[in-house]
Amino acid sequence: DVYKRQLAVYTRLLAPDEFGRYALLIAGVGFVNVMVFQWLRLVAARFLLAHASPAQFLGSILAQFYLLAVLVSLSGLGLALAWPDPVWQRLIALAVPLLITQAGLELSLVIASARLEPGRYGFMLGSKAVIALIFGAMLAWVGLGAAAPVWGLIVGQVASLMLFGRYVWRGARPHWPKQDERRRQLRYGLPLVVTFALAWVISGSDRFLLAWLLDEDAVGYYSAGYDLTFHSLTLLLTIINTAAYPLAVKALEQGGSDMACRQLAHNGELIVAAALTGAAGLIVLSPYILAIFIGEGFRPGAAEILPIIAMAAALSGIKAYHFDIAFHLGEQSHILVLVSGVAAVINIVLNLMLIPMLGIAGAAWATLGAYAIALVISSIAGQRAFAMPSSSPLFIKGSVVALSAALVLSLPSLLGIDGLWVLPVTLLLGGLTVVSVAFLVDLGEARRPLIGLMKKTILIFKN
Repeated sequence: DVYKRQLAVYTRLLAPDEFGRYALLIAGVGFVNVMVFQWLRLVAARFLLAHASPAQFLGSILAQFYLLAVLVSLSGLGLALAWPDPVWQRLIALAVPLLITQAGLELSLVIASARLEPGRYGFMLGSKAVIALIFGAMLAWVGLGAAAPVWGLIVGQVASLMLFGRYVWRGARPHWPKQDERRRQLRYGLPLVVTFALAWVISGSDRFLLAWLLDEDAVGYYSAGYDLTFHSLTLLLTIINTAAYPLAVKALEQGGSDMACRQLAHNGELIVAAALTGAAGLIVLSPYILAIFIGEGFRPGAAEILPIIAMAAALSGIKAYHFDIAFHLGEQSHILVLVSGVAAVINIVLNLMLIPMLGIAGAAWATLGAYAIALVISSIAGQRAFAMPSSSPLFIKGSVVALSAALVLSLPSLLGIDGLWVLPVTLLLGGLTVVSVAFLVDLGEARRPLIGLMKKTILIFKN
């Protein structure tokens, strides 16, 4: 996982305040990226294959990207010149090429995905990650500070675009789109930006509030613990949802809302069980995880917030990949804007209240509170958008799986057993426990298909 490799390297090579400035810069670039370029990526993903002339369509996308890049560059450089702190002057100036190359690479990735070119997509993403980490680590080792990982990302993104990304634009010549086509693109893309921006408020604004209310060291400690925990669990749930969501859509199209509701019950059991079990595993194994992926100076702060962020990530995933599905299937995605807006406001209010009292733990509790309230609102409002299955069975089965896994994973610490072999053996036993308990409770009604598969396998070996 890219995030884990970055954390393992940079939390050992950078001081907390340097890592904090880097985290703030990445969060700021992410916000501008969403606000300025996200709609263009959504338009490319939605309309590329439907366009009669893909090359002509990409030419209009390229022209708009160039215009936005120029406007953002001028604004960013102007902000850098006006900023009073010389350290942040240099970092903000560096953020301009970082933003442009990141937006360009992400747009190229979207086009490769829309064209069903997984090989090119993988090469772009992989080359960027490897080159960025190697180059950034070298610069951090020689003492370049917070600018080191930023330069690494810039070099990695440029190299990825030059080596692989430029081919997705073959045949495209920049030209301004027709007025009706541009109106259609804006009408589709801009409303969705609001949802992404509000989601950023929950996940990214806490870093700026920590810097304002405390200092940049606090941002470094918080970001190390948050990124390791949240991204790890979110990646797992994203993989499950990528496979499960199309099944719900197919069930709705072929069998109506009743069949879709049954499929959502199966999907929901998997999502809830994975979220709760993943959070439990992160919490129980946190000493091992922190020792491997977080530098020693960052571990106390990361350990303080890891359990809280693990629970927040679980609730966030359950909300996004189960309860929010109601708004998509019911074609009422505009309600998501209201849900995200309420969660964003609550997050900011809680941060302002709790950070002065609890420090970085206050920011973590604010994130957990915001996601908990958003989940409740989404579950209630979602029932009006689409007939969703009962939530009780999902959480009962998920809790049984999670508690069983947590018990097995915690046995070595409870028994006082230690050694290099403990972690892999514990993970193996924990995995077997999850599979066994999931089978016993018939998670996602997968027991019968699994029994059938086992019988067929036995017959094949016998023959």
